[in-house]
Amino acid sequence: MTPRTRWIRILMGSVASVLLLNATRAQSQPLQFDEVLSSVTAHDPRIRRAVEEVRRAKGVTTEARGAFDPRIDGDLSLTGGAYYDLRSANAELRQPTSLWGSEIYVGYRVGVSIDQRWPTYRSDQTLSGGELRAGIELPIWRGGVIDEPRAERARAIHLEEAAEEDLSSAALNLELAAAGAYWSWVSAGQKLEVTKALLALAEDRDTQLRRRLAAGSIAEFDVTDNERILLERRAFLVSAQRSFEQAAFGLSLFLRDPAGRSVVPDPSRLPKEAVRSAEPELAEDLVQSRVLACHPELGSARAKLDAAEIDVKLTRNQLAPELRGRFQYSRDLGELTGTDLDFTLPGNVFQAGLELSMPLLFRDERGRASAARAKVAASRAGIDLLEDQLVARMRDAASAVRAAHERVELTQQVVGTAEELAKGERRRFEFGSSNLIFVNLREQQAAMARVQFIDAVAVAEIERTRWETTTQVECR
Repeated sequence: MTPRTRWIRILMGSVASVLLLNATRAQSQPLQFDEVLSSVTAHDPRIRRAVEEVRRAKGVTTEARGAFDPRIDGDLSLTGGAYYDLRSANAELRQPTSLWGSEIYVGYRVGVSIDQRWPTYRSDQTLSGGELRAGIELPIWRGGVIDEPRAERARAIHLEEAAEEDLSSAALNLELAAAGAYWSWVSAGQKLEVTKALLALAEDRDTQLRRRLAAGSIAEFDVTDNERILLERRAFLVSAQRSFEQAAFGLSLFLRDPAGRSVVPDPSRLPKEAVRSAEPELAEDLVQSRVLACHPELGSARAKLDAAEIDVKLTRNQLAPELRGRFQYSRDLGELTGTDLDFTLPGNVFQAGLELSMPLLFRDERGRASAARAKVAASRAGIDLLEDQLVARMRDAASAVRAAHERVELTQQVVGTAEELAKGERRRFEFGSSNLIFVNLREQQAAMARVQFIDAVAVAEIERTRWETTTQVECR
């Protein structure tokens, strides 16, 4: 092993150790929503599916642009067995253009008889040096303003834009869905801790009550009543544990390892406290114009509308006769033969012509035009509805954020009051001034207040994410 190889291996081992250490540290830290969101962005199959749809749309666009690629055609033939023989070759290079649907071409052909002293009287006969030609073909009526290749290219470009907007929409929708799953897991885990603490109070009290029963200071009835409370709270714990596990399975659809495999979050990574973020600035009137101009759902719908309008433009153009013009210049090269061939193949040839084709009823064209117009009208109505829905969603999200933060403030105050009352009721019970019914009631009220606070924080975070995914959008 050379010194350079040794140092490279040492360096690679150090990098791997650092990466492993960072991964270990990350796994020991509380799971934050940013980590879940990063996992969604990097590994979620729904994002990958949307990315592949963008790739597919780009492929379709490339395919549509291929209609304007130059092409070359050629053929060779040998005609024999009759009185006149002919050897011929032909090659032509054509270039379709987007300029009024025109197509330009250049070509070369040669057609000579086996005995060049005699003409063959065939249409592909040339002088000995062959014939050079160049020309242009263009639609004069149908296909001039727009034709199928140009329409397909424009349609593909718009649909590619729609696919990119759909990718942005998928990312926003997944962010909101991931927030719901994450905060459901956090709230379920923290409510499980509340249930455990509630059970621990009853278990500690059971020990105290049994000592007092042994000392003869209380009746056995109090111990039995506390046993009922114990059983009830253990049932609550089973239900809370199930809810926490169910929430973890739901979160695993968004949390993935570097290989893209679904990961069920470890309970040890549960955040200990329900901490809400600051209330976002809610200025509906200021962001409404940006939402209507830049939201990817609207961007996708508008791009698809543009693609549909291309079809309307195409079908309208096809309700016309097909009239094509052609102009060609050609020149034969080679030595004169001294035969009749010299008179049939002069040096410079200019050719111009028209070609007309027209269906008599246009039922096919009229039907497709009507269907295209109906599709555009439906798309426009859908966009109008989507705009109204986005405005309503934005205003509803702002209202929900305000209500959720107000609820957090109120439930936080209730928590302090309910816990203080529960502590006071337990002290009264210890001094014989209360009973288990009131103690149990106060403890349950304190636990319920804590649960309501946890739910309020989770709802506030989810609604904040809904507001952000609705309003924090950028125009392309």
